[in-house]
Amino acid sequence: MRVSIFAVELALRVERARQVHEQLLACTQAALPASSLQEKWDFYGGAARVLLANLSLAERGCWDFFEDDARARRDFEMWKGGMTTREGARTSPSGTVDPYRGDARFATFTISMLLVHGSPSERAMAAACAIPDPQLWHRASFHRVLSAISGLSFASVYSDVAYLIPRDFEWALTAEDLAQEKFEYLRPIVG
Repeated sequence: MRVSIFAVELALRVERARQVHEQLLACTQAALPASSLQEKWDFYGGAARVLLANLSLAERGCWDFFEDDARARRDFEMWKGGMTTREGARTSPSGTVDPYRGDARFATFTISMLLVHGSPSERAMAAACAIPDPQLWHRASFHRVLSAISGLSFASVYSDVAYLIPRDFEWALTAEDLAQEKFEYLRPIVG
């Protein structure tokens, strides 16, 4: 069976709205390892709704859609690896935010899915991701691809993963963390 990949990751500024981190954490904690198709739809739809409602807090992000089977499988393993590696981990808590110094704290939320190639859900996601290059990293483009998640049938999702970094707010990422080379794939969001 051939697959395509859809992935999206957002770095949200959470010191302005701590409840966003709490809502995303609640979504991930409520997800069951062996979920039914309806439970997956509920989980991803709920996470997408939180992200859409708080898209104004997203400062950096990326999203991908590729139809090449080999690349899709390889990239999915890379995205999945972000959940089990210490990729986004800090060595110590990020400390208290100093509003007079312009401190910012971030959390990243990642969704990655392998979609059955040619299925209605995969074709719908392909259409949602058909965005001209000059508009790729615009907030409206992130809105468009996140909105498409609620229309997916999870019977067409071969494999999926979602995760929040960090789990604990006290370990939120700083602007200096996001400036590291390992986060260079997260593009500044326009608009």
